[in-house]
Amino acid sequence: MPYLFTKQNLWLFLILITSLFLFTGEVINGRFYMHDFEVYYKTANRFLHGQELYRLKEDGHFVFKYSPTSAFYFIPLSLLPYSVANVVFWFLLIIIFALTLYTFYKLSGRGEQELPIEQKQNTVLLLTFLTAVTHLHRELHLGQVNLLLLALYVFMLQNLVFKKYKTAGFLLATSLFIKPFGLIFLPYFFLRKKAKALFYTLIFVGVLSLVPLLFYPGLTAFKHLYINWFQELAVELKAKQSLLEPGNHTIFSVVARYTPLQYLVDNAIAAKVYQLTMLALIGISFLFFIKKGNSAKQPIVAEGAILICLIPLFAVTSMNAFLFAVPCVVFLLSQVARLRTFAKVMLAAGCVLLGGNNYDLVGRRNFMVLEDLSVYTFGAILILGLMYYLRFKKSKLEPKANPEATIVPT
Repeated sequence: MPYLFTKQNLWLFLILITSLFLFTGEVINGRFYMHDFEVYYKTANRFLHGQELYRLKEDGHFVFKYSPTSAFYFIPLSLLPYSVANVVFWFLLIIIFALTLYTFYKLSGRGEQELPIEQKQNTVLLLTFLTAVTHLHRELHLGQVNLLLLALYVFMLQNLVFKKYKTAGFLLATSLFIKPFGLIFLPYFFLRKKAKALFYTLIFVGVLSLVPLLFYPGLTAFKHLYINWFQELAVELKAKQSLLEPGNHTIFSVVARYTPLQYLVDNAIAAKVYQLTMLALIGISFLFFIKKGNSAKQPIVAEGAILICLIPLFAVTSMNAFLFAVPCVVFLLSQVARLRTFAKVMLAAGCVLLGGNNYDLVGRRNFMVLEDLSVYTFGAILILGLMYYLRFKKSKLEPKANPEATIVPT
């Protein structure tokens, strides 16, 4: 415990103090809604009693869209009064965010330090917090689960680094029942020949999918539950934004909207061909990134950070999902000494684009304009470009690592 009260943990205290200010402001201004958490809270209670979960009229707009198993995760909080549970969830998210930041900072390679380690830790984590605070506040205000997913991905990577494949598989499988974003890691496991991690992920997916049987005994009730979930997924997919609609923050939309490609993707077939082509090009570039990292001591860290950052660029989702860029920001800031001046300027620009569109700072009108322009996407693209720059720069400068010290495919 005394370890917490040191200068190198200044970042942690500032995050906690900021969260207290944000919480107080939400309560005083009557904005402490956490609508998404309320959906999980109600659904967990229904799940606990074997009731219907999907498309209930009394829920109005705030319907449950996620897997039956995800409701199981929230049962402990559902045992508390809602007025207590939402406060607990708020501060639980803050703790999870701080632990995730710290864990990924420790994972990131920190060679060639230009600052004392204590000062470097505060600098990296505070700057990352400032980059993420806009999305963090939105996440807290709505009571969403992107922070939970980010934590699961980061701790999954940590277990991969230490070759704890069973735990890594469990964490990834757990995330898939909240949102399926983690599927992006399955091809990566195959490419990196992490057969054990892939195997355990599939095993735990099978096990967790059966959890509803504990509360919905009988094949008929179990089948009905999953059919309703699949129907909800179909409704959700149909409601997604069109490719060229402002505010669609995927890389597919941004590239099309800001280039002459917009005139070529004006029908469903052309749009699909375009998206598959873009996906293939990104996949090929990532294969090249992996190849360049074969000499790195911990290639999984940077590669995992990139995959996490790609999630909001691939999936049509809310702006606060750009919290998934946090691992890349931490990685780049922790190795800023390796960046040349122009790269440092690009890093600063990327961080501003990711987190600078703050409602309270720029005002409602400017906020909406900047959001429609997808400034977050441009920030994430800059950050990803710097990850590639750093990987290629390191591959040129660093000698081949000792194979025994290198994390190699198993």
